Amino acid sequence: MSTFPDGLFQYGGQPVGATWASPWSVARFVDYDNGSVGYDGLKPTQACATIQQAVTASSRGDVIYVRPRAYVVGTGFSRYTEEVTTALAQSDLSIIGCVNTPNPEYGVRWKHATNTTGYCLINIAPALHLENIGFFAEDAAGAVHILNNGATDTQRGSDGTTFYNCVIKAGRVINADGGDGLTFKNCYFHGKYGGGATGGITFTCSANPGRRLKILNCGFQEGNGATCATEYINIAGVASEVVIKDCYFGLKPTSGKFILITSSTGIISNCYFEDADVGLTSELTLDSVLPAGLWDGSMAMPS
Repeated sequence: MSTFPDGLFQYGGQPVGATWASPWSVARFVDYDNGSVGYDGLKPTQACATIQQAVTASSRGDVIYVRPRAYVVGTGFSRYTEEVTTALAQSDLSIIGCVNTPNPEYGVRWKHATNTTGYCLINIAPALHLENIGFFAEDAAGAVHILNNGATDTQRGSDGTTFYNCVIKAGRVINADGGDGLTFKNCYFHGKYGGGATGGITFTCSANPGRRLKILNCGFQEGNGATCATEYINIAGVASEVVIKDCYFGLKPTSGKFILITSSTGIISNCYFEDADVGLTSELTLDSVLPAGLWDGSMAMPS
């Protein structure tokens, strides 16, 4: 790894949940294996049993700490299987997995409850913070659905929302209609086992433009060696100040594109693509997002 630029491949990091605490915050705890629907979640010994239970009880600026479920030999940690929805008034809410490893895939696992139509999380509240969570979205519509309709101001889910040190497996984080300041940092996306579905990000802008989308120090990978179906990052519509930096991209999807961007401005820098011959037009569609310091599998600059 020393042959690559500084900052590349450094996924993960120590939990930084304490950064988000404030004297106005109420902390709630979720522990499926030991909690109860009858508890208020205000103490670890009286934890909520589900994430939705804690979210429903929370207000602006509160912090929710989620304990991993029990480890099962042969299958790993059990999953929270639920579809959670935030409310608009729950701005600045934090949902943090309590893991003692910088790899969130070995900690809190969160799966959707309804195949093909469901999401693990639907967010309409601004400035949601997610940290140390592993989202599993096999056969779902997506992992996280972030809604924003700036014209009517009833859904602001992508304004200031952050994903830190999260894993998204076999399902996309889907933003519906723009927003300002959506950030992914130290996250890892990978496809479905056996290929097909893509783990990645879709940022869609139409009547509501997008601004300051940041994808920093993230990895995008195929599903256990089988190629994904579609591009890892898709930015549709008018978005400005896009920053994609210090990211790694695995095998080229069967669609032929690593990244597909239309009508956007910004920069992509210090990124590596696993394929040996990557073209700026054939495998990357960047529109007016400027490339700087990109490498492919032959350690050549895409051209």
